[in-house]
Amino acid sequence: MTLSIPDVENWQPDQLTTASTAVGKLSTDLDQALLGGITKTQRLGTDKKWDGAAAQAADTRMDTEKLRASAVSQALLGLQTALSQQVENLNNAKKAVLDARDRALHPTDETPPPDGFEVADNGVVTANARKTYWDNQTGLKPDEVQRNKLEEDHKAATYQTEITNALKQAELVAEAAVTALNGAKAAVDQAHNGLGDPVTGAGGVTPAPAPTAPAPTAPAATAPVAAAPVSHSGNPSSQLLGNNSHGGGAAYHGGGSHSGTSYTGGLASGSSGGPVGPMPTGTQAEWIREAIRVLREQGYDIKDSDAAIIAAIIEHESGGNPHAINNWDSNAAAGHPSKGLMQTIDSTFNSYKVAGHEDIWNPVDNIIAASRYSIDRYGSLDNVPGIAAMRGGGGYVGY
Repeated sequence: MTLSIPDVENWQPDQLTTASTAVGKLSTDLDQALLGGITKTQRLGTDKKWDGAAAQAADTRMDTEKLRASAVSQALLGLQTALSQQVENLNNAKKAVLDARDRALHPTDETPPPDGFEVADNGVVTANARKTYWDNQTGLKPDEVQRNKLEEDHKAATYQTEITNALKQAELVAEAAVTALNGAKAAVDQAHNGLGDPVTGAGGVTPAPAPTAPAPTAPAATAPVAAAPVSHSGNPSSQLLGNNSHGGGAAYHGGGSHSGTSYTGGLASGSSGGPVGPMPTGTQAEWIREAIRVLREQGYDIKDSDAAIIAAIIEHESGGNPHAINNWDSNAAAGHPSKGLMQTIDSTFNSYKVAGHEDIWNPVDNIIAASRYSIDRYGSLDNVPGIAAMRGGGGYVGY
């Protein structure tokens, strides 16, 4: 493609944010509908309203649809991520083009001539008005006029180089965005085609089940004996981090000690707003304290009170179990279940881990990566959706 300045000026990258939100909601709705269908089918057997071969066939069909639909949900998340990632790239490229153009149209670091340069749609810059200005300066000698006019041509060429380079970069960014979105859409199409016949299921492609958890690798000195796995029975939100609304996880009880974790004492409000949960104590407090130290070394402005926010996320995501693994949502069905203390998927952990802290099962390493992701995505730990919801009097939601 060959882009002009008006082409880039007409870009509206923020519309991709709206599309990304809609796609994310579609993925969430699909997960919730699927979970509802599975729950209702299982309840028929639990309530002894249906048994025998037909009931078994229904359960088998729902298990198959779970895997197939989860692949669609995961592909939708990939499309959502692709949409979100392109917004900043396109906005930056657009700004670079328009800033380069405006510097030529409105030079601010010069004395006469008063006129700006002319900028064509294709980025060609001329200095006609400015050279006319020098032609009209009767007090100058001819060679001075010529020298000044040549200087204007030189400045115009410099501005033109800046603009055309910015246009070339914008072209590369646009092509990369098209490629990324087409690839993400192709994955959605492939997963959708794998659903097969909506009535019989014939012709569908069933993905392989998610792997089970590997043997724990966290050092014995830094991790306690793993607690029993947390029961995740809430509605999945299927966001990037494993990101499940763990409605069935350990509940928070303010004020006193909480069985199964190292929480004791009263509530802490974190950065702003109402309470989110108690400050951590014991081993969990040590994990969080060490993670905060590393985050500060990385340049993050982490307050001491943010330990309560991290502890609240841990409580709802894993119940304090550094070896927790989620084997039931769409991420798991697609082969990358959420793992560890703050329930990250492998790709997110690998993107946000720091040198020397590269074990997803190590509680400190998991906190570091998950916190960096949360700050990058939401702006601060305080803005994590579950924390914001709790401050507003609602229940925790997955991030």
